[in-house]
Amino acid sequence: MEMPKYDGVIEEWKVDLIVSRAKLLGFRKHELPDAMQEAVLELLRFEYDPDHENRAKESTVLTTVIDNRLRKVRRSAMRYNGHVERASYGVSEFSREEVDERGVDVAGIVAGLTQQEQAVCQGLASGMSRRQIAKQLGCGWHTVDRIMARLREHFREVGLGGWIGE
Repeated sequence: MEMPKYDGVIEEWKVDLIVSRAKLLGFRKHELPDAMQEAVLELLRFEYDPDHENRAKESTVLTTVIDNRLRKVRRSAMRYNGHVERASYGVSEFSREEVDERGVDVAGIVAGLTQQEQAVCQGLASGMSRRQIAKQLGCGWHTVDRIMARLREHFREVGLGGWIGE
């Protein structure tokens, strides 16, 4: 697989920096073109200002920008894979009748939760990260983790462990 060159788009040293950072972060050869594209787009949006960046060298600042973008790409892929696994697990675990019947139970259980627990459930159901949920609730992600642990235990106790990927 040939790597994109990005001639005339960004400087070659920046492309080399993206490739080296992606390899250090564990991207495989077949993942590099997509990772590079994401990072290049991020670099095109970024404007280096040495006064604003506390006089850090451009390469140092760009390393941080690239790493942040590549980590976001990795988290997004992992989150997507987790959604796919949970979705396929739930489909094979329950029959259609059980899903319909338990759907009512889930709605009733969620209705009996605290407002904060309901907000976490709603955030998770809409695909939000725990950081996004924490920001929405005005708390730390550790608090969201504790709420999620309580929710897992509660769902397990009422026999709906299969709905939470167990």
